[in-house]
Amino acid sequence: MERFVGLIVAGGLALVAGLWLLALLELGAVGWMLGLALTVLGTGALGSGIASELDLEGEFGRRP
Repeated sequence: MERFVGLIVAGGLALVAGLWLLALLELGAVGWMLGLALTVLGTGALGSGIASELDLEGEFGRRP
């Protein structure tokens, strides 16, 4: 499996798990803090996987 696919899948799973923990547990509980950490890490991994495949320069960013 390619690296960007792994990042997108793992990030998506971590994001969903973290959001479920945030929704189900009481604010400030240990599990809630774990959910917050999973949400942040999942969002970062998902964004990193997507950004690794984008061509940010494109045709207009190239200099002659």
